Amino acid sequence: MRVGSRVRFVVLVVCASVVLAVSWAAVTSAGASPRGRPRIAGFACVPTVDGPVPVTESSRPFVAVLQADLPAGFVDEEFFVSCSSPSITYKTAVFVRRPADARRASGVVAVEPLHSTGIWGMQTLLQPYFVAHDVAHVGVAASNDVVERILKGGNPTRYASLNVPATPEATNEVLAGVGALLHQRPNSLLSGVRIKSTILGGWSQTSVVTRAFISSPQAKATVDGHRVFDGFFPGQAAVGSSGRSQVGRVPDVGVPVVELQGERELLVTISIYGSLGYRRADSKTYRLYEVAAMSHINDEPDNPVSSFAGGLTCDWPPGAKPSAFRQTDIWAMAFDNLTRWISKGIAPPRAGRIELEADGKTVKRDANGNALGGVRSIFVDVPRSSITPTSLAPGGVVMNPCAYAGYQLDFKQDKLVQLYRTHAGYVQQVVKDTKKLVRERFLLPEDARGLVAAARQANVLTGTS
Repeated sequence: MRVGSRVRFVVLVVCASVVLAVSWAAVTSAGASPRGRPRIAGFACVPTVDGPVPVTESSRPFVAVLQADLPAGFVDEEFFVSCSSPSITYKTAVFVRRPADARRASGVVAVEPLHSTGIWGMQTLLQPYFVAHDVAHVGVAASNDVVERILKGGNPTRYASLNVPATPEATNEVLAGVGALLHQRPNSLLSGVRIKSTILGGWSQTSVVTRAFISSPQAKATVDGHRVFDGFFPGQAAVGSSGRSQVGRVPDVGVPVVELQGERELLVTISIYGSLGYRRADSKTYRLYEVAAMSHINDEPDNPVSSFAGGLTCDWPPGAKPSAFRQTDIWAMAFDNLTRWISKGIAPPRAGRIELEADGKTVKRDANGNALGGVRSIFVDVPRSSITPTSLAPGGVVMNPCAYAGYQLDFKQDKLVQLYRTHAGYVQQVVKDTKKLVRERFLLPEDARGLVAAARQANVLTGTS
């Protein structure tokens, strides 16, 4: 090579090296990490993982209140996750329930913060759906309160090293970090599972936590260009868990959100605040399902959450009994619609809002005493009772736990004859209504079959045909 050519070659190499160095500096300053590390934006760090944490006779993992027995074909595992960054340092516990055979897993992952009562509310309400559809559940001790009071309070030795700062921002950082972990390959939390979608959700107080996350900067956080959560599922935000102000509208954040609010949440929100701050219009990425007759806690024999209403003494009219509304069917329908929206782009059906009188505070009711509008069910459209989804405490005041639980007044025989004439007529109406709800995607086929079977066995106008 001639001298002049060598000089030009060296100059080109130096220039190229400078360009590459400048480009790399620009990338790293924008949030990328060195080679082999994920690129993150909008949150502090992807946590490191220790685990599964060993289980011994003297050291066992936390078991949630009302936690369902481990289903056949599933495994439970516990991990510790840690983050140390200039903005935050934390270490907490993550609890995984997943199909033992990773090849069987659907790829849908439900992520849930631990409730302040020590319950996985979303998992408890959706356990039959999760098992039937091979959904993995990832529970996160995301707040200082649950780490200190529940985990360390129950097992101070096992959880001695855990620490989460006592701020809402810390909770959002923990949740974002766990969401980011779930998008890593290989995955240290769900070994062998090919993850297709991650959904952050909760029930009651943890629905408030989920809604706060949706409204936070971390809701749009990304890891390697992918959102840390593919969708959100806030269910029945507990009035009063949001502090002195009522829960507000959640914003559109570019990924699907399906929000559940029962008639109970509507009534208590109006009673306390005089308006419905959570209400907003549906959009390309948002659905609100207000559910007529649904209480916060319902009396379903296969719903463990029902036990919270056990032994309550509330201000009920004579002849009333706890509402037997099928809350779990509604939750399964809504969650299923959300997963299809995320994975297949099939938008859920839109539902009207529960209808209010001109005063904006009183629910409109039909001739049977049940709410008009909202998401419908056989409990209001093929009724056997009038349902009031919230109760007053003795003395006629709005106070928990009575405000969580509803009651029903069963129809007398002459009313049932007027509506259905015979037992067969009642069953026929249930069959017709469940088919309509399945067609409109407000009821899953398997739950429709259960409702029809229950109707055939029901003591409604028996002996008539």
